[in-house]
Amino acid sequence: MSKHDRMGDAVEIFEILVKSYTHQGGLGPGDGELCWRPPTDAYETAEQFVVQMDLAGLDPAGIEVLADAESLVVKGVRRDISVPGKKHFHEMEISVGPFTRRVKLPVAVAPASARAVYRNGFLYVTFEKGAGGNGPGRQIAIDS
Repeated sequence: MSKHDRMGDAVEIFEILVKSYTHQGGLGPGDGELCWRPPTDAYETAEQFVVQMDLAGLDPAGIEVLADAESLVVKGVRRDISVPGKKHFHEMEISVGPFTRRVKLPVAVAPASARAVYRNGFLYVTFEKGAGGNGPGRQIAIDS
């Protein structure tokens, strides 16, 4: 078996592993598990703390948003919707499969004020700045 044949086999095995992992369906990854991390900006304005996350190609109904006074957690799965069948990739930059992203909230926020909006492939979560409190975390519904 030539070096080229072995490399082709390794690439095929890798593609099978990636595809099988991304199609497990319904499994929610934990912070320590293998998952991708969506690009995220976190910034504050005079009145708000804002988290903007690049989640292109996701159905907002499949995104879970949780918040408490200390952190924001966003979970979901981006499905591979590429053409079925065997592929030979020349570029592979679009992450698919499960993701979890935890963002620490570095300023005091009111968790009950959290609002989430999904627009043009971006998830925006805004918090009113102010007394944080140690209340329980809550799930945040996404408006689109």
